[in-house]
Amino acid sequence: MRFLSTVLSLPSFFALLFAFGMATAVHGQTHDTEGTRFRQVTPDFSVAGQLSVEDIQRAAAQGYTLVINNRPDGEGGPDQPTSAELEQAAKEAGIDYLYTPFSPGHVTEEAFNQTKMVLARHEGKTVSFCRSGTRAVTIWAMAQSALGNMQPDETIQAARGAGYNLDRQRQTLQALAANKKP
Repeated sequence: MRFLSTVLSLPSFFALLFAFGMATAVHGQTHDTEGTRFRQVTPDFSVAGQLSVEDIQRAAAQGYTLVINNRPDGEGGPDQPTSAELEQAAKEAGIDYLYTPFSPGHVTEEAFNQTKMVLARHEGKTVSFCRSGTRAVTIWAMAQSALGNMQPDETIQAARGAGYNLDRQRQTLQALAANKKP
């Protein structure tokens, strides 16, 4: 990642990304009686645990215009809907869909860049998901810091309001914010 190369070597950067995946979820169950619970981080961004086809339809009905999937296919076993199934549901619901999977604790450069680009361009409400929402809120905070949309402390506070503790990622967020492109 070019913008961090002046501060960090590539191995150091990926070590930070690995550490970044260690966010602490401070919430309990992510499911309620109406399906997967969307946790609002900002007025236009929410996170969730694994979504179902029905959850995609519910997201569209609630005004979401983009779904970001950070969970690799098959991670949750055979009962987990595939990305293709969820993408089809999003298409049928008339909303955009982005598949940027990565394993817990292993944010990839590709997933980060794709997320950052889509969030920079997208206007409207977004819901991003993984198993628990932790990866989704983590990569969102990274993108917001790198884009200069929010200060690191603001992203940490917003994540906390949704039930996620990103305090251990403060250094990474600050590095991303300090090296944002003009």
